Amino acid sequence: MTVNTTVGVFGIKEALKELREIEPDLRKQINARAKEVVKPATDAMKAQYPPRLLSGMARAWQQRGRALLPYDQAAARKGVTVKINTSRKSTSVISVIQKNPAAAIVDMAGKAGGANPQGARFIDALTSLFGSPSRVMWPTYEKNNDKVTDNMRAVVDDLMAAVNKRVL
Repeated sequence: MTVNTTVGVFGIKEALKELREIEPDLRKQINARAKEVVKPATDAMKAQYPPRLLSGMARAWQQRGRALLPYDQAAARKGVTVKINTSRKSTSVISVIQKNPAAAIVDMAGKAGGANPQGARFIDALTSLFGSPSRVMWPTYEKNNDKVTDNMRAVVDDLMAAVNKRVL
């Protein structure tokens, strides 16, 4: 289970594709800067994961052969990653993703509903301690939205200047 947070900027996919064809080294620099764009949000997200949660989350647990628990703060922080995707099927260019399954459960448990009685108790305990889903990723992004938007503007301006310089 991954959790995505996205910001919409129109026309950047096309500009990045154009840039990849014209000057691949500059495209690599833009990819590196994209991670800096969301750094205020990703750093804040990493800081939001507590050292310990519910006592049962310290035990190993698998579902359909996939390890979902135990929860570990270091793994939760490491799971917050930035993904850059310019494919046609993608709806976003820059996405912030939680790759750690236990941290994603902490963040989103109870969003879909339909839990069995044991799962409902688990969700109630998480909700009483940390609030309703999304508990970490989206609220933290919203608090850092202005910083991310300012950073994005600077990168987009540089990107568009580079593309226009090559085209003209």
